[in-house]
Amino acid sequence: MKKNVLFFTNLKSFMLIATFFSLWFAVYFQDNIEDIFAYILILSLGILHGTNDIKLIQKASELSNSSQKTKLYKILISYSSIVTLSILSFYFVPVFALFLFIFFSAYHFGEQHWSSKIYNKSFTSRIMYTTYGLIILFMLFFNNSQEVTIIINNITGISFTKNLYLYILIFSSICFLIISIKENIYAKIKSNPLEEVFYLFLFFIVFHTASLLWAFAIYFIFWHSIPSLADQVYYLYGDYKKKNFYKYLKSSFPYWLISIIGLSILYFVFDDQNHLFLSIFFILIAAITFPHVLVMAKFKKQ
Repeated sequence: MKKNVLFFTNLKSFMLIATFFSLWFAVYFQDNIEDIFAYILILSLGILHGTNDIKLIQKASELSNSSQKTKLYKILISYSSIVTLSILSFYFVPVFALFLFIFFSAYHFGEQHWSSKIYNKSFTSRIMYTTYGLIILFMLFFNNSQEVTIIINNITGISFTKNLYLYILIFSSICFLIISIKENIYAKIKSNPLEEVFYLFLFFIVFHTASLLWAFAIYFIFWHSIPSLADQVYYLYGDYKKKNFYKYLKSSFPYWLISIIGLSILYFVFDDQNHLFLSIFFILIAAITFPHVLVMAKFKKQ
């Protein structure tokens, strides 16, 4: 137990140091340099943290003591089907798909941040996850409204205003504040409110200072992907030893390589159309996110 506490204390220190370093980087380097490093982080640790879903499903099947373990080919077919349906939904019903992606992502970000800090999880805690995630996303959208609006317009054909991002941010913040106060009153949260406010303030500064892609990468990698990866390693192997991280990397590598090859082909196809590439990149990340959120939600319950 002491080793686990020390691990997460060191991890939190690393997250803060990495964030302040990334903020310094955003101040002194141009957007195109930031974007290069953002792609490197997203395509390495970002993609990696979601590529071991198949093994997580198999592990969950084992722990459920089911007499008939889920076969690998069934998992692959189901997983691939969800990814394919997600991509098709962006083609046929892009507004609905975008709406779902935002809420799935919001829930996923909030769940990663809060699930270990809440006792007696309930429907209210799920709303808390979602509203917290919406705060993160719409702080990012509000501070980079011009680029975000272009991407959304490329996907849906609709142009949103900066005020809309602000209104949703305010509404989400009010809902989150009400729910978190209620949860604190009933002693369901083990977290320092001042520390959480500091994190949100830090994220706002990062999102305001960095380019859209770099700002997203800072939060997505340091505050979501790395903690999630650590949770997965513990779930699969029982502790945080280095050898278990190596095992995780080894089992994830084939799926990660397939993802990188696909995204590399996409890059060369849309090399001279940056905003269009970002929109297609966003859709593919969304398609991967849908099944990953479902897998991680089941994983968090266990």
